[in-house]
Amino acid sequence: MVQKHTSRSSPHPWIDTVWQTVCLRDGIYKATPDGSWDLIRSVAPDGISVVFLSGQATEPVDVPYVEGEHSVVISFAAHVYLARDMEVRTGATVRFLDVEEDEFLLDGVELPLPTFLNAEALVDEMIAAGLLASDDVVASAFTEKPKAASKRSVQQHFKNTTGITQKDFQLIRRAQEAVRRLKAGHSATAVAFDLGYTDQPHMIKSIKRIMGSLPSNLDAVHKI
Repeated sequence: MVQKHTSRSSPHPWIDTVWQTVCLRDGIYKATPDGSWDLIRSVAPDGISVVFLSGQATEPVDVPYVEGEHSVVISFAAHVYLARDMEVRTGATVRFLDVEEDEFLLDGVELPLPTFLNAEALVDEMIAAGLLASDDVVASAFTEKPKAASKRSVQQHFKNTTGITQKDFQLIRRAQEAVRRLKAGHSATAVAFDLGYTDQPHMIKSIKRIMGSLPSNLDAVHKI
């Protein structure tokens, strides 16, 4: 095992997942599309913290890491965006933030460094400070009673908020769920049928296109 991963879901409606990683030796992590943008704190072996925002991934990216490095990641829900930043970051784009002792600075606001346990309190602080906002149309798209809006309007809200289309978001999440089930030992035929793929080859092709690898080679993908 090269990395030790711990993840948890969150009761906070603006958070998708919180996870942490400890690197046991040098290696490369394949960051794959997951439908979220992230607030990341990476701590080097010498204890120095780096905090940055990572954009919505649109293709797999290899990220090198070193032994002794550890990180905490807050992955935001699809409807959440930075209220004071008009640029929706996608791909491998990052925005590094100033760090001083136990705080980091985001758009003029001092905030406590992210930890695996303080994610909800930190996000509440960010909301109270006006740093985060939510798109109601995108948020309601995941409910049984979506907000009344034309298909074109929903697509525009998705694109403006996430940087990707609703269709691409759905394909990413479906591929994630397929890999999750396959890694849990479910039958490939059953997974393809349950998730609406035409057949097993269609599922494998879709996963490879989105994740960059066949399901059997995705053991290093810990955000699944």
